[in-house]
This record gives sequence, C-alpha cells and structure tokens, in this order.
Amino acid sequence: MKNKLIYLLMIIMAIVFGYLLGNLCAGLEEPTVRWLGTALSFGIEPGTLDLHAFAITFGMRVSINPIQILLILLAIVISPKIAASIK
Repeated sequence: MKNKLIYLLMIIMAIVFGYLLGNLCAGLEEPTVRWLGTALSFGIEPGTLDLHAFAITFGMRVSINPIQILLILLAIVISPKIAASIK
C-alpha cells in the first residue's frame, strides 16, 4: 500500500512541476527552450444538464507538455528506489 501511495505522489508531483516548468519555458524568448513549453491539449467541451432544481456541468481538458512527459518517466524510474529506502 505504501509503495502505491509513493508512486501516486511522485507522479502527481511530476505532473505539477512539469506544468510549472513548461509554463516557465513557454514564456522565455530563447527558441531552443521555448519548445519545451508547447503543450498538446485535448478534451471534452463543457456540457450542462439543467433539471430546474439543480444543474450539473460536465467537461474535461487535458494539457501535456514535453517536460511533464520527461518528469513522469523519471518518477516511474525513481519511485521504486524511494519506496525501498523508506521501508
């Protein structure tokens, strides 16, 4: 159970830090670094179900950049070593 939790936390941290680093790289002027901030975005547009008593809105958007992919792969490789050191 502890290993799965560590894997999940490492992947979540990789996604968040990758997003932040990708946004930082996208704002730079250097073209050799700026491409790291380009993101592929896809999803489902929001749709609303209105039943007069309440309304529910559904939608989902996923955006991923190259730094996130790299950090997720790194988290997958490093997580077992971190989990073994915690035991």
